[in-house]
Amino acid sequence: HGYNTWRDPMKPSQILSKLCKEGKVDGPHFGPGGRVKVANRVFTGPTEIEDENGQKKPTDEHLALAVLRHWEDIPRAGCRLVPEHVETRPLLNPDKPGIEQGRLEMWVDMFPMDMPAPGPAIDISPRKPKKYELRVIVWNTDEVILEDDDYFTGEKSSDIFVRGWLKGQQEDKQDTDVHYHSLTGEGNFNWRYIFPFDYLMAEERIVISKKESMFSWDETEYKIPARLTLQVWDADHFSADDFLGAIELDLNRFPRGAKTSKQCSLEMVTNEAELPMISIFKQKRVKGWWPFVARDENDELEITGKVEAELHLLTAEEAEKSPAGLARNEPDPLEKPNRPDTSFIWFLNPLKSIKYLICTRYKWLIIKIVLALLLIIMVALFLYSMPGYMGKVEAELHLLTAEEAEKSPAGLARNEPDPLEKPNRPDTSFIWFLNPLKSIKYLICTRYKWLIIKIVLALLLIIMVALFLYSMPGYMVKKLLGA
Repeated sequence: HGYNTWRDPMKPSQILSKLCKEGKVDGPHFGPGGRVKVANRVFTGPTEIEDENGQKKPTDEHLALAVLRHWEDIPRAGCRLVPEHVETRPLLNPDKPGIEQGRLEMWVDMFPMDMPAPGPAIDISPRKPKKYELRVIVWNTDEVILEDDDYFTGEKSSDIFVRGWLKGQQEDKQDTDVHYHSLTGEGNFNWRYIFPFDYLMAEERIVISKKESMFSWDETEYKIPARLTLQVWDADHFSADDFLGAIELDLNRFPRGAKTSKQCSLEMVTNEAELPMISIFKQKRVKGWWPFVARDENDELEITGKVEAELHLLTAEEAEKSPAGLARNEPDPLEKPNRPDTSFIWFLNPLKSIKYLICTRYKWLIIKIVLALLLIIMVALFLYSMPGYMGKVEAELHLLTAEEAEKSPAGLARNEPDPLEKPNRPDTSFIWFLNPLKSIKYLICTRYKWLIIKIVLALLLIIMVALFLYSMPGYMVKKLLGA
């Protein structure tokens, strides 16, 4: 059975018996242990054959075929038997002698007329590839190297995204969205790629038809290995993105993914021969962690990150029955990743950037500065409220006898009888420690209003410049500073 089925009407053992009889050769004598004796010559070979169901059965046909392949070694009657082969003949033109005009490949079968009819002719039409769809979900990354340096804080970070494609289809590469400002090398994506392709199972090759150039009339068919490439990149806003590492998986033979990020190691790339291998065409669905690798300055492989991915292979019919959307879209959408508050683009979220710097990065420093400023203001108000060493007083003296005072009484302070009006004092007339808010309001809104406005505007400008530099890659900052 299969592509290499035996097609002659006589089995190898029957052909061998006929040749021995016609050549008057002793044999064949089949013995135990995969041995056969013909004319005092002993040949060995396998003694089992596998049927269409995968069941192994004992047989002598392999032993007989081994003798036929070495029939020229048999004394007297031996001669070389022509095996099955493809005849290749040159095409010549009498007008151009000695110059081949091409070659003709032929498969010639010759069967004796006095023998039983041979089996059905072999179908030699080109194999048709089967349509598949590979769905790859990038869940998370971990321990990705941090490429960018923050100019003010010195923190390391990376703007991580993952790129993927099938070999031979680089023009159809797909990218995840960007996980901004990863401070630990961790990235969260929940992003789906979809790669449709045509595949020849017998040859383990992807079939691609495309024009060699824009001037080509017909498409050329290419057969290439089925390999999935995943790369991790650091996204830059104002320059080319930085390549960090990659992993290439042969879909027919690749190491099973690790269950956790900690179990994912460089040995999954360097010691593939010692690891259990799987095929996505048999496994259909697999999930795990694989390492991203790149070469260092010494041209040695090093881990530059890890990716948690899920591979799901479907036939075209299965994909049509169970559709899925690209990225996180319908149908069968994926949830948005739960990313930390630091993952954002500063110039699209300036208020969020300020909130991060103020409430997270420099929270305690700002609290200390505010407390120190309040202490300084309180001391300033205390000094401001103290009287000077000299002053003036306007007073009125009125002397009365006891009888006059009794006839025209007057109250103390501004009380009855004969009360005095309350003085029209300015807004600055108050005790600062009994009215701290009024004191601060006076200083901010009256005394130093324009100075404070200028300081606030200057601080906002400084913060915007700081955010700009904070989001730039380290080497760009060095270029700007001339380092």
